[in-house]
Amino acid sequence: MSSESMDTAISLRNVGKTYRLYESAKQRLNEALGGARAAADRNFTALRDVSLEIRRGETVGIIGRNGSGKSTLLQIIAGVLRPTVGQFSVRGRVSALLELGTGFNPEYTGRSNAFLNLALAGLSKREIEGKVGFVEEFAEIGEFIDQPLKHYSSGMVLRLGFACAVCVDPDILVVDEALSVGDVFFSQKCFSRIDEIIRAGSTCLFVSHDMQAILKVSQRAVFLERGEIAFDGAPEEAVSRYLASGGRRASFAASGGQVAVSGDATAMSAEAIEERDILKSARSRHGAGGLRVAALRVTDPQGCDSLRVRMFEKLYFHVVLRAEQRVADPSTGIHLFDRLGTLVFAAGTRQLRRRLPDLEPGQRIVVCIALAFNVTAGEYTFNVGASEPSEEGPDIGYVHDRHEMLGPIVVSYEENAVSPFYGVAQLPMEISWSFVEQDRDTPPN
Repeated sequence: MSSESMDTAISLRNVGKTYRLYESAKQRLNEALGGARAAADRNFTALRDVSLEIRRGETVGIIGRNGSGKSTLLQIIAGVLRPTVGQFSVRGRVSALLELGTGFNPEYTGRSNAFLNLALAGLSKREIEGKVGFVEEFAEIGEFIDQPLKHYSSGMVLRLGFACAVCVDPDILVVDEALSVGDVFFSQKCFSRIDEIIRAGSTCLFVSHDMQAILKVSQRAVFLERGEIAFDGAPEEAVSRYLASGGRRASFAASGGQVAVSGDATAMSAEAIEERDILKSARSRHGAGGLRVAALRVTDPQGCDSLRVRMFEKLYFHVVLRAEQRVADPSTGIHLFDRLGTLVFAAGTRQLRRRLPDLEPGQRIVVCIALAFNVTAGEYTFNVGASEPSEEGPDIGYVHDRHEMLGPIVVSYEENAVSPFYGVAQLPMEISWSFVEQDRDTPPN
């Protein structure tokens, strides 16, 4: 075996999974007993021609909309399903957080179910005895650990299932939406444990609809669409492409709305913006293309081109939008990321409820976004995009154009001065105080 293959934890070659669909349970039973197949075959292809190499120690996020094949892919890797076509290999012990609690016996106690679950995972009796204490402590279900599972709430079952899955030190960890378990405190605890396993060198496949979790955990991300790999690469671009795939455009009647802008900083022509356009510096660009971000210029309050700003001061993002087709209720906005790639802030015209006028092909509009940098000092990158509403709902835009990884914007603060806050961003905060009368029994200093 070559050194390259030794470094590969998971390998898939042209893997596909097709399900046979039946019109009735009778038809399924008849075919299972050797009867004739139905005249018209009905099949559903969940995965199609998926090829993927994942190296040892790599953390890969898997994203996609419901029905895109994410769970099917994980089930194949975990050994729960076999592919219809293609080849795959998995090297190492797998711990899969798929359907948490699957296989538990409701008549057994939580402790007994933990013993059974860990035995099925291949642990010896001695190893299990050393792990059950961890499971009991991690699950946080108290005295219910010795009660039958049928008396548990669904959340308690999920906690026990998660604790059993993460008490081992797997070579490969497969996580499917497991961080939605329990309240925010338990979710943070789960996230911390998964992070420990990853830092210990385990390979991790991580599926979530929480894009911030994908960006935080993943070194690489795979975007699945209709059972095929639509993108495999940097998590930031994968997430952006996923968000850009927001279904079909919604249809709206012409609004005749007007853009509400004011102040000298907005008085800039499209030609002036195009003269100092910075869009060529974007690392990537994608979208449906019906509405383009044609140019972008960033200035300070004095109108000078700048990507440097002091804390709490503003930069002005002058955006030229050009319609390539009729666009109803267009929108533009900014995504701001810190040096770790964490989304710090994202908003635009739609979030501020500033409706732009509908556009016909060839029409342009200039939008000025004034953004106050109430964030900690440091370097930030940003995306700028153009969209319109999607049929999937007001929170999911149909992305026409997105330019990514622009900047960096440098936010500074006075040297040797006490920072006005710690963390990522400033939140409104007030402090009041008053003297308390000295206790008469306490002697003065």
